[in-house]
Amino acid sequence: MKLADLLRNTGVECPQGLEETEISGISYNSLNTKPGDAFVCIKGFTTDGHHYAGAAEKAGAAVIIAEDELEGIGIPVVYAKENRSMLSAISANFYGRPSDDMLIFGVTGTNGKTTISYLVQAIVEAAGRKCGVIGTIAYVYGGQTFTSVNTTPESLELQRMFHEMKTEYATDVCSMEVSSHSLALSRTDDISFDYSIFTNLTPDHMDFHRDFEHYYAAKKKLFLQTGKGSVINTDDKYGRRLFDELKAEGRNVYSCGIGDETADFRAEILEAGAGGTDMEVFRNGESLGKMHVNTPGKFSVSNALCALAATVLAGISFDDVKKGIEGTPGVAGRFESVRNSRNLAVIVDYAHTPDALEKVIRTAREFTKGKIITVFGCGGDRDNTKRPLMGASAGSLSDFCVVTSDNPRTENPDKIIEQILPGIDETGCSYVVEPDRREGIKKALEMCGAEDTVIIAGKGHEDYQIIGKTKHHFDDRETAREIIENEL
Repeated sequence: MKLADLLRNTGVECPQGLEETEISGISYNSLNTKPGDAFVCIKGFTTDGHHYAGAAEKAGAAVIIAEDELEGIGIPVVYAKENRSMLSAISANFYGRPSDDMLIFGVTGTNGKTTISYLVQAIVEAAGRKCGVIGTIAYVYGGQTFTSVNTTPESLELQRMFHEMKTEYATDVCSMEVSSHSLALSRTDDISFDYSIFTNLTPDHMDFHRDFEHYYAAKKKLFLQTGKGSVINTDDKYGRRLFDELKAEGRNVYSCGIGDETADFRAEILEAGAGGTDMEVFRNGESLGKMHVNTPGKFSVSNALCALAATVLAGISFDDVKKGIEGTPGVAGRFESVRNSRNLAVIVDYAHTPDALEKVIRTAREFTKGKIITVFGCGGDRDNTKRPLMGASAGSLSDFCVVTSDNPRTENPDKIIEQILPGIDETGCSYVVEPDRREGIKKALEMCGAEDTVIIAGKGHEDYQIIGKTKHHFDDRETAREIIENEL
């Protein structure tokens, strides 16, 4: 691609005389730079790409795109004001703006994103179309599963994935999670979202966002770049705020909810149990039909309703929606039951925010006749303001808690636990501290009776634990099953 074409509609003029410069690729890591690349200097949280411009030149870069003045560089330098936005724009140009000709569903919110993204995929495929998924668990398309590095990858990787879906795998639909980080960091600026979904908003990532309003504003950005329709869960107070704001701004927005009688899409719970929930769905007061969701709890109904609303708006029939939802047994690490020969009720869930943990415990309470024993911790090098709140959520709803390590990363696990305990102490709930996660799970399982439920929260689908800067293999589901079968 010519440099002039790469820079088209980016707001940056191609320097005179460089229009015909051939660009064979894009990179923002000098270790990945290849001859002919345009190297983009990104200012990160721990390092600055400007420091590696020289290394990119040595690797054969054809041009450097920088924000700050560079010295001692012998290849052309193009200057831009904000290189994260610039990376998004040139990546879209380089790959031919693939999302413009695709059906893209974006899902954002604090909790529920992963489940909804997979439900949308199931519905689309039930309607006979191929659908890729980009999110927390993995990136899935073309019959392949790729390891997820970030919930929402960097813009260069996103545009490459869309291009591959279209050109190599004939996949023109994608259901993707859109994190607040990706929105704030301009990773999704040049994606043509057709339909977007808002799940809920509760405190999270306060180590990244300046305050809660900044977090809300980052989420709202998705709906300002959505072309056809936005689906908002108005059972959530921030969802109601977002709906009202978008409506006032003349956006094409639809409300959905369980408790909201005025919602455009509404679900009525008919029967609920450990095996899932039967519900009837209404649009503008008229019944669309009944269906079964295979996971229990109101949050499961809410997730299914959001997926239904977005796909129905996209023209998919209720019959195909029903087929897709009823054919989905569940999502890995999301209220996932650990099957075992002792028939102990053990649930593994990714819940790592106070609100998500509360919802999981309340759902388990619906079918648990005995005690609820909750195993949980908090991640290191992350928002520490939610740690006592996690303790309060667990303690106020559980009969007993095991406070343990999550992914401590470079923090001292004992110090993380110390910040959790004030919240649980306020509730008066009995608990034990066990920093070793495997031993913590074992202690919970040892006290689990026939009518009790053990909830292992925080890591869900993850098959690793990060201690220091090293990933160690650790899977809550695998660990619980092994202990039950071999040690109890």
